[in-house]
Amino acid sequence: MRWWIFLVSLVSGVYVGAQQLELFTARQGSAPVLQRAQQDGFSDAVLVGVFYAGDVPATVPLSPRFDLQTGKANYWGYAVRSPARDTLLLYVVVRVPFLGFQVFPVSGIGAIPGISSEPLPSWWMDSDSLVVLLQAEQSFAAFRSWYPDSLPDFVTLGMGMLPGMGSTLPLWTVVFLGSPQEPSTTMTCTAWKASQTQQGAQCLGGPSGVGESTAENLRLFPQPASEWVMVEVAPSDCAGFSVLWLEDMVGRRLQQWRWEGCRRQLKLRLSAGLYALVLSGSRGQLRHLLVVVP
Repeated sequence: MRWWIFLVSLVSGVYVGAQQLELFTARQGSAPVLQRAQQDGFSDAVLVGVFYAGDVPATVPLSPRFDLQTGKANYWGYAVRSPARDTLLLYVVVRVPFLGFQVFPVSGIGAIPGISSEPLPSWWMDSDSLVVLLQAEQSFAAFRSWYPDSLPDFVTLGMGMLPGMGSTLPLWTVVFLGSPQEPSTTMTCTAWKASQTQQGAQCLGGPSGVGESTAENLRLFPQPASEWVMVEVAPSDCAGFSVLWLEDMVGRRLQQWRWEGCRRQLKLRLSAGLYALVLSGSRGQLRHLLVVVP
């Protein structure tokens, strides 16, 4: 299901064409959302997530815009929870010149990937800090050099767990598509903030990402994995690699193996989460996302 369906609610009596909307960060729109939730009778409302989708139907008079230089967008979606009523509320916010922030309630959709029911702490990373971390990430810079017109296809902020960390923390997840000519080319970036001073970002290409493994020369199965995963490299590409390891989304190496031949089964000792599998040697590196489930 495409998560842009929620934007249909924006056309209820108000035209919100892209030229009429001002850009703003995710945090700037959060206060109007909580105020609206309280007006709707949810006095205990807390923010649990933020989201943005870069693709909307032609029938919706809105052209999504996300500025990768400033981290501002022309709309943001917000997930708000009322603990007392055990209710999840969804809102979309835009900012109209001379009118300010306009908040639209949303209904009729289910859970949004990347957003849980746990409240975000007050120090969650704003979207302007998110893009600063992304711009410093080497894989992101390489992807953008190959696909300079690529923009976020889906963005979420929610509480999540990074492998190796003992508690949940605010996690941004940003998915980029390469180009219409290469629809399978993706880049997924995760940015995290553990405290006021600890933060970081990691970007990994999908099956045919720039500088990453392709479906033809590196294959993982099953995917998602649990107790083990099989790694295969195409015979034409398997020479010149000597070591294989798994690292978490902040770059810490967790498990490592010698690489010989073109195929190896790995026994996993990992908690559920998102990891990077790295095959390295004289030919350079191949990287692949690995999803581990319980």
